[in-house]
Amino acid sequence: MNRKQRRALSRATSPDASEKIAEKISHFNKMPTACSACTEPFDKKDKEMAQSWRVVVKQEVVRLFCPNCIQKTQDILNENKSSIESSSL
Repeated sequence: MNRKQRRALSRATSPDASEKIAEKISHFNKMPTACSACTEPFDKKDKEMAQSWRVVVKQEVVRLFCPNCIQKTQDILNENKSSIESSSL
């Protein structure tokens, strides 16, 4: 094991790393059971839902968004971006 690998291992097993993992686990327990925008129910046991929904954590607040709300938001942002670009020309 070379020095680079030993340092990486010590960083991964440091007390700070375990605190970060504990913090992330506590955020997972605070996750809502429905979409924060449209209140569509979320099933934690459904693998497809777990892969397609998005979780946003800001300042200890955990929000959950369904794919439909994510797409609507992306569309609105793209429309605003294109309108700003066209007005600047």
